[in-house]
Amino acid sequence: MKDEIVAVVAEYLDIDPSELDETKTLDDLKIDSLDFIEIMFEIEEKFDAPVTAEIQEHRENIGNFGDVLRITEDLIVRHRATEAAESGA
Repeated sequence: MKDEIVAVVAEYLDIDPSELDETKTLDDLKIDSLDFIEIMFEIEEKFDAPVTAEIQEHRENIGNFGDVLRITEDLIVRHRATEAAESGA
């Protein structure tokens, strides 16, 4: 899943995925707040998981791109688990 998220971000930024070092800040990657929201919408669309609103609640915990990856993956996994639990009920 991580590689797929990296691919979405790299495509949005029009850069090679190898340039998305997890230690880089969003400023280092030239991702402003509007870009961030648009990237999250693209991730939502790809994974069919509502992450945009939820990740905003975690903004204070985002120090670098690695944090974005971890939080986004966690939100997607939790969404899928909730869907699975609801469909199994």
